[in-house]
Order: sequence, then C-alpha cells, then structure tokens
Amino acid sequence: MTMPRRAIIALAITSAVGLAGCGTHSSTLPPEGGSLGAKPGVGAGGTNAPALNGSSQTNINAYDGAGFATPAFPPTTIAGYLNGLPLAPATIKVEESPDGPVLASPQGKTLYMRLGDTPTHSGCYATCLLAFPPMLTNGAPQASGGILAGYLGVLTSANKGEQISYAGHPLYTYSGDTTPGQISAEGAGGIWFAVTPAGTPLKTPAKTAASNAG
Repeated sequence: MTMPRRAIIALAITSAVGLAGCGTHSSTLPPEGGSLGAKPGVGAGGTNAPALNGSSQTNINAYDGAGFATPAFPPTTIAGYLNGLPLAPATIKVEESPDGPVLASPQGKTLYMRLGDTPTHSGCYATCLLAFPPMLTNGAPQASGGILAGYLGVLTSANKGEQISYAGHPLYTYSGDTTPGQISAEGAGGIWFAVTPAGTPLKTPAKTAASNAG
C-alpha cells in the first residue's frame, strides 16, 4: 500500500525532532557574548621595559606609555612657547634634588628618563604626554654649567616637537613637580627616573623599590 505524501512529510518531521531530543545529533553553541573557542583577554600586548641593574621588567605600554594611572593633568603652559612649542633653543641646567644633582629645565623642573625609550623614539603619548611633557627645544639645545654638551641630542617627539635627549635618553618634565629640584615622579611606574649630569638614573629601580618598602 502506498503511503500518502502528507503522511510521509509528517513522519520525517517527527523523526528529526526525536533524534535531536535523544542526543544522537547535537551542536555546540558559542558562549553568550563570545565566539566559539575564544579565550579570555589578557590585556594590551606590547614589549616590556629592559631590566636595569637586575630590576624586574615592567609593562611600559600601560596607560599610553606612562606605566601607571597618572592624575588628570591639564595641558602644560610654558612662557615663551607658541602653540605648545618653544620659540628658541632651550638650555638644560643642573638643580639640586633631595637625592643629589639632577638635570633640569630652564624653569628648574627636574628632567626624567623613561625606560623603554631609545635615542630616536619616545614611547610616551596621548595622556602620558600630559603627565610627562617632553623637554622641547627650537634649535640646538644649550648646556649650562655641569651639563656635558656632547651628551645633548634631539629627536622628534610624539607631539611633533623637537625633544631633547641626554646621553641617549629622551627627556621629560613631570606635571606633578611644582618646585625646582622636586622629584615626585622618581621611580613612578617602575620606569621613570630623574637624570644625573652623568647621564644615569638618579636611583636604580632596585634602590627605588627598597626605599619605597622602607
């Protein structure tokens, strides 16, 4: 006896439902809000700061290169600048800090180096530049007493200005410093260090960690 066409279709639908319910055929759905097989994120990628005198490595790409959550500093205003850039060569000088002599801007603000920078590249950008404005010049930088003129150099800053370097370290001020010789960013993020006239960090990361622990 031949089964009617309508009965054949009904039987096929019933069989498919029964197979899905008994587990003979199954499909794996991606988790809600993700894709199948996706792994949890591990944060922003990037290189790490090189070890200095045996210190541990630090993520230098966090917070736009600052390495730590900086305060919300407004843009820096400096006399003699036009549209954020200087109109003349800048003179680097020496100021006395609580831990010894350090490089300073013409206004007396301590100058810092950033681990992970190179003589031709600064890794500080966006909000990092508000906390650590690059030490800029317009033309060849000048050296005052105690500064080794041969150590001075210039690179293109992330804000397109001429940033001064010293002994191969791009130089920055810190917006949180308010008086000459102040070093409130010393050791910040494990990557910021005031620079001595010899072109070395005022403190090594290891010494900074020990003083903070004490």
